[in-house]
Formats: sequence, structure tokens, C-alpha cells
Amino acid sequence: MLHELLAGAAKTMASVPYCWLVTTASDGVHARPMGRIPPEAGEDALTVRFLTDDRSRKAAEIRRDGAVTAIFENQASDAYVAVTGRATLQEDRSEVRRRWKRGYDVYFPSDDDRAHAAFVEVAIERLELWIRGVTPEPFGMKTTVVERDGDGWRPARSDRPEMPQGEC
Repeated sequence: MLHELLAGAAKTMASVPYCWLVTTASDGVHARPMGRIPPEAGEDALTVRFLTDDRSRKAAEIRRDGAVTAIFENQASDAYVAVTGRATLQEDRSEVRRRWKRGYDVYFPSDDDRAHAAFVEVAIERLELWIRGVTPEPFGMKTTVVERDGDGWRPARSDRPEMPQGEC
């Protein structure tokens, strides 16, 4: 079952071009749509990476407190994945150049803009899943949670009591 959950999460994440990235700030939480950069060949299918400007509010929030959530939603498939983890900014110029693709030039058109390009990478610690046909029925009644630690992925123990039938 664990393999199916992870595969379902990866499929959902790959099926949508954008997700919501949530960061924390002194005035609360900030959410913004982000285009996930697909994993490179040989990388984990659950790799979460974005391109950003290192002068942006999100970059400052990640530097201050790297805790983030990314929310992926494919309504047509009834598939929802919330990814929680620690984000880091990869600002090293040689690493940015290595990962750079011409398509990014539209977002960073000048040399000065490109000098401030950085990649955000999320080290996933937790997945919360609602994926029709993958997570337990009745669909949407209980979140399926998978967590990662030093030994790999494992189903999380639920602290929440089961909801009686017919109550929401």
C-alpha cells in the first residue's frame, strides 16, 4: 500500500503545472501559486523544486523559517497532495547555471535579473493525501498521511479518532 500511496502522490504532483506554496511570516502565512520544475532524470519523482528571485518575499521567508507546505490539486482526478517540509534556497551561481533552461529567461530577462535567480528545493517530511482510487474509502473522510524520516517513508499514526459514519 505504501508504494501505491507514493506513486499516487508523484502522479498527482506531475499532473499539474502549478501548486500553492505556503510560507510563514511575522504577519501570518503567505500562499502563492508556483510552477514546479519537474525532477531531472534519475531524481526522486517526489522532488519539489521551484525557481524564484532571491530578492522576493518568499525567499526572505524561506531564509528566516524554511518550513513550507506545497499543495497540489488535480480536480479532474479527485487527487490532492499536501507536501510539508523544509525549503532551502540554492543560490550558488554554478548550481543555478547548471540547472538553467532557456525557458526561464522570460522570468529573468536581464543579466541583473538572472544574477538573482535561485532554486527552492523542498526536503519533504510529510505527505497528506486524498487520491480517489488510491487512498481509503470513503473518499475525503480521512486524510492519509505518509512521513519520511532517516529510514525512509512510513504511514503516519493517526491521533485523530475515526469519524462516525454520516458525520462531517
